[in-house]
Amino acid sequence: MAQPALAQTSTAAKLVIPAGKPWPAPYRYVHSGRPLPAAPPGERTLLRLENGARHWSLTLRQLQALPAMRYHTTHPHMRLSFTYEGVPLRDLAALGGFAGKNLRVYAANGYVTTIHAQDYMNAPLLLAYAENGKAISVLHKGPLTVVLPPTPLRLRHESYGYAWVWYATRITPAP
Repeated sequence: MAQPALAQTSTAAKLVIPAGKPWPAPYRYVHSGRPLPAAPPGERTLLRLENGARHWSLTLRQLQALPAMRYHTTHPHMRLSFTYEGVPLRDLAALGGFAGKNLRVYAANGYVTTIHAQDYMNAPLLLAYAENGKAISVLHKGPLTVVLPPTPLRLRHESYGYAWVWYATRITPAP
């Protein structure tokens, strides 16, 4: 997948996501990238994408403007099912300029894990910002949580539970 570009306009930046290979059925985008709104002064940054000296600070409104997917799955730690909506990690890695590299995902509580490129490039792992149509509460591991789809089967194995990162705050390429 080619790296996306940000085209500056007078009021906002527009994310251009090049055509990548389609996701396996039944996963489809809810919407493609929309114009990325400027963050007003004081709006809280929820996620930082970092790639060396280059970085992005993204607010909830900006994350919601990126290409989004929605699917139903069970959170293995809470043992509750939700319909999650968020940005595929593949698209966030492309925005950060490190698509195809292993990702390091950091959480506000100090947790750090590595997600393999083959997994997020070939399956729609999400950085979710909504569950059942509402913002993800702190009690439900929000406001941002990495979510794995119910398929492929190998991602449902309990040994892959480390990839469910809640309170996610930063994504970088893994060293």
